[in-house]
Amino acid sequence: MSLDLRPVQVRLSDEAYTALKLLADIEEKDLGEKARELLTRTLLGEVHAARILADRLSLAATCGSKRQQELE
Repeated sequence: MSLDLRPVQVRLSDEAYTALKLLADIEEKDLGEKARELLTRTLLGEVHAARILADRLSLAATCGSKRQQELE
């Protein structure tokens, strides 16, 4: 199965680069492959968290609105 991957270029601090290299070496993976895995996991996690927060805020606003109508 071939993945449709889009190229991205990033610049890392020395500390972040060293950490990435260490993780890639431990898992015997290419530096770019490990960077892609970490970035993908982080981005998808952040988007998931943002969606959950948006849903909760929407629910809270709806509940607050209904309570306000009941009080009137």
